[in-house]
Amino acid sequence: MVTVETALHLLAGILLGGLVNALADNLPQGRLLAVPRYGDGAIRPPQAWLGLGAFLFKLRHSPERGRSGETGPLSWRYPLTELALAGLLVATEYAAGAQSQAALGQQWLWQLYIVVFVLLAVVDIKRKQILFLPVVMTSALAVFDAAVFPGNGPDLTSSLAGGAVGGMVFALVYAGGQFYSRNLTGERDTPTAFGKGDIYLMAMGGLIVGYPNALLAMVAAVFLAGAGALTWLLGMRLRGRRYERYTALPYGPYILAATYVVMLLPGAISL
Repeated sequence: MVTVETALHLLAGILLGGLVNALADNLPQGRLLAVPRYGDGAIRPPQAWLGLGAFLFKLRHSPERGRSGETGPLSWRYPLTELALAGLLVATEYAAGAQSQAALGQQWLWQLYIVVFVLLAVVDIKRKQILFLPVVMTSALAVFDAAVFPGNGPDLTSSLAGGAVGGMVFALVYAGGQFYSRNLTGERDTPTAFGKGDIYLMAMGGLIVGYPNALLAMVAAVFLAGAGALTWLLGMRLRGRRYERYTALPYGPYILAATYVVMLLPGAISL
């Protein structure tokens, strides 16, 4: 049976998913928010501001289609983002409810983390770009979280250590990838598995989960990325498409997924 609280989380997730979609479209362009538009620049009607609304009311296409150029319908990314965020907020609600020590403020911070995680993942998948400002703001929140709510997560020392370890380990991996591409392949512009944004992302994740849980998050991210790459290759093969060497794949979503799971498992590693 769906409770009122669960229904509210679902509704909030859908509405916040619409906000995430808007931010994902605008922040990489240097804007904060703007009226939702189609790919050709035409303003979307209010009932199509949400991706779900655009699909339900059959408003995926711009009314200017044929006059200002065909840009294709709104992608499935819009409703899927809204549904995914709604599901994650509900899952986080239940996970937090199962932990009697989780303070209300802690639970609200977890929910906020999820919104930022989805925003970062959407932009990374769409543009292969990590937004720096949300990472910095979330990192600051993680330090605040550890200082104010250490009972059901890392304390301040653990948080800072987790951020340092996560950032340094991924920085070393990034440096190794750069060395390989520049000195062993002879191709200076060869994409590497990690980008600089992934270093910042793992440092943020380490601040959220603390040390030693940051170690678990890093291992989980690597395994998730491996599984994701194999799935992508299999999909390419099934569609009859050939793999292109050094194809860049977004790594951020796997770091975020690993951080999310470890965040909800306080004390996953105990020293």
